[in-house]
Amino acid sequence: MAAPASGAGLGPGFDHGHFNLGAHHQRQYRAAFHAAVAAGELRPLVFPWSFVGSFFLPLVYLSIPHTTRPWLYRMRWPVAAAVVFLNVRLLQTTSAANEAVAYATGLIAVWGTIWALRLLIFTRPQWDAARVERRPRTRRQNENGVSNGTEKKPTVMAPLDESVAAALQHCEYIWQPFPATAPFLTRLGWTADLLTSFRGAGWTFAVPSIPHPPPPHACALHNQPSSSSLHLARLDLTPLASRTGTPRSPTYRAFLRSRLLHLALSSLTIDLLTIVMRRDPYFVFGPAADGEYPSTIATTTTTTTAAATALPPFLTALPCPRFTIPLLRNLAALAGILAGLHLYPAVLQLATVFLLPALLPTTTSTTTSTTTAVELWRHPALFGGFGICVLDRGLAGFWGGWWHQLFREGFVAPARWTAPRGPLAKAAELLLAFLLSGLLHAAGGYTGVAARGRAVVWTPVAFFGLQAVGVLLQGGACALLRRGGILVPGVTPRWLRRAGNLAFVVLWLHLTCWGLIDDMSRAGLWLFEPVPVSPLRAMGFGPPGESWWRWDGEYGLRWYSGRHWWESGIRL
Repeated sequence: MAAPASGAGLGPGFDHGHFNLGAHHQRQYRAAFHAAVAAGELRPLVFPWSFVGSFFLPLVYLSIPHTTRPWLYRMRWPVAAAVVFLNVRLLQTTSAANEAVAYATGLIAVWGTIWALRLLIFTRPQWDAARVERRPRTRRQNENGVSNGTEKKPTVMAPLDESVAAALQHCEYIWQPFPATAPFLTRLGWTADLLTSFRGAGWTFAVPSIPHPPPPHACALHNQPSSSSLHLARLDLTPLASRTGTPRSPTYRAFLRSRLLHLALSSLTIDLLTIVMRRDPYFVFGPAADGEYPSTIATTTTTTTAAATALPPFLTALPCPRFTIPLLRNLAALAGILAGLHLYPAVLQLATVFLLPALLPTTTSTTTSTTTAVELWRHPALFGGFGICVLDRGLAGFWGGWWHQLFREGFVAPARWTAPRGPLAKAAELLLAFLLSGLLHAAGGYTGVAARGRAVVWTPVAFFGLQAVGVLLQGGACALLRRGGILVPGVTPRWLRRAGNLAFVVLWLHLTCWGLIDDMSRAGLWLFEPVPVSPLRAMGFGPPGESWWRWDGEYGLRWYSGRHWWESGIRL
């Protein structure tokens, strides 16, 4: 759990206002990385070579038709082995001076492997996957509903949002399976969309927690005589919110207002938290080992390590410090994680909806399809409804509906591939999903340059493993209470059931989240500045020596020349 108040010595008389612990440790963090690069021990994350295993190799292979070539389909095993090898090497040899990029390196290596194996081994996308595509209507279809020589009543579809309303004037929506006979660039675009659609928005494998149109029946999808009779996608049947309360925006104004609100609140939250967290040695170093933090204070200063790593006054003044300090640290970490998870998707969604259309080629051809990636319905909210998921379902709803479902399909794919349906299969799916999530986050902590020498990879695995235990424990307890007549559906007050669910979720997360937060702190993740401008620092609330402009040379893109051509590229 978060380091106790007695951990690092209080250093009487030490003035926290004249020593910037976070900035000092960040300089050492970066110096350690650059020294490792100079010694040939580490390499920076570069584009495109660091993404060959996670993206480019699966992209090329899955763009080549293999449904009628058994020998080529069997090649998925060597391709999968190459993906694993390349990403293991990435995990072993790559990091960054930027704390977030260093952490993301581990995520890229492990998630890239999980997602590639899902598409290569655990599913058959060229047979089973299809996406919603937009294609121009033919003149005969517009005038009298005649298609493929057969007169039929045209399907009248009500627009589900403003982007679809504009497109329906001259387009129709179809389910597009793998275009095996299309040109290579068309197949490449289909596969790139597949590789980057983690939640499956606009695909037949969409996660149930997001609003999505009903997928076509597999037989109807593949028993089509020609491209002119592709199965129409009923976008008008897409709900405004999913059963877990995840909403979509019906208008551009609502979408813009929602994402800008996320940006503003996330930016202000992150600005405040970075100022506060940089003063707490727990968020700078991680948990103290045997009550001692590492001796990182330069000998040229008159400050002792114990004094410099003392708790700041706003923590030492708290009552009941053994309870209140871990609680506040856990709340601050949760707020930081939520702010980061809202910040970057909001930026990406805004850029996709409003900037990407200006870069895409437009066409009036009656044979060329256009992408739906820029349409509003493809970008639902990241989180579900708190009341529907957490208050009504407890810890299972917290992880299975309210929390983002970006990695869900990758996590459950191995269990669905190996285990038949049934209660035991569901339990195995739950345990394996949380185990993979733990390995994913442990990899992020491992590739943090400050943590590589003292990484404790088991703590994130323990955290996510305990979430599976908590889900099963709460589910079993509720079943016993119902059987004993204590918890009776329709009789027990709803407010009481909701209060019990909320209490269990809060208590369980508070008791177990040390496994994840300790690891993120050891990796130096809280030293990262996601927002380039700090209004609070501009008003004089920041630590000494910190400007209102937060980004320096370690942020942004830069060319890196490695020892070999395959090590050179755009440094992230």
